[in-house]
Amino acid sequence: MTNSGALCGAESSSRRSAVPIVKSVAGPLEKYGRMVGRKLLPLLILFLAGWQEAVAVVPVRYVAVDVGKGLKLACAEESALLVHSDESVGVMWIREGRFDGQIERLKVEPNGMLELLNVSADDAGNYSCTLDDDHDAVKTRINVEVRTPPPALHNVWVKPSTILANILWEVAGTGGYPIIDFTAEYRLKPTAGEEPEEWKPIVPTHIPPNSRQIDVYHLVPNTTYSFRVWATNQLGRGEIVEVDGHTHHSVEELELARHLLAGVENFDTRVWVAAVGIVMGTLMILGLGTCYLLYREWKIPCKHPLW
Repeated sequence: MTNSGALCGAESSSRRSAVPIVKSVAGPLEKYGRMVGRKLLPLLILFLAGWQEAVAVVPVRYVAVDVGKGLKLACAEESALLVHSDESVGVMWIREGRFDGQIERLKVEPNGMLELLNVSADDAGNYSCTLDDDHDAVKTRINVEVRTPPPALHNVWVKPSTILANILWEVAGTGGYPIIDFTAEYRLKPTAGEEPEEWKPIVPTHIPPNSRQIDVYHLVPNTTYSFRVWATNQLGRGEIVEVDGHTHHSVEELELARHLLAGVENFDTRVWVAAVGIVMGTLMILGLGTCYLLYREWKIPCKHPLW
């Protein structure tokens, strides 16, 4: 009994001594878990908030319209407007980067649709709308693209030679439709007060859309020309870009000038003055001699013929 009691006592003492050991191990684990939980909870809340916001984002619809045409934008689907079937729908449209002159060409219909009249390039942009019963919820996001004739070509410049020139350009945009072709023309640059001549087409008249340069032949050396080029799509001719170029001197003229001016740097002006003096002195002597001969001939008496 004593042994068993001692065993029980030992067991009880061992049990009593074991409990604090377990508590001493579990205590830091619980504190660590609580600390990790406190750190992860805000992240979880942010994740859920971001997920809800991502779900609430309205996808953007893309609409394209030709310049000069009309366009109608619906604020919401018909199912969202059934509750307003007996009365006009209160709709508020918002445009990012609003153009001041646009308000005269905007019209909101009773069913909430936004109508744009005579669309211009300035009407392109992002539009969104909300309903009266839910101001905080955006019902529609629409990106409007206005298709136009091609914009002006970029970096247009001329690389002239003596009797030909090379026109080069870069394409900045197509206007929304593929470029059909390019067109280039040239003429003599008129001087002040001079009537300009007609533009002459550069062959080929329809330059392929993948070209970025064209050559002009049969030009006059040492002459200034005006060149212009533009792109065309199915909506018409784009903005014209005009540049000037001056052709080089011909090779024959350069050789002649080089021959005539050879040795100019080493020419002594004293020799030139002496030569001019000799020539002028010779002319003066000849003039005096001529005057003397005329004087003597005038002094000789006239002899009458015998009858």
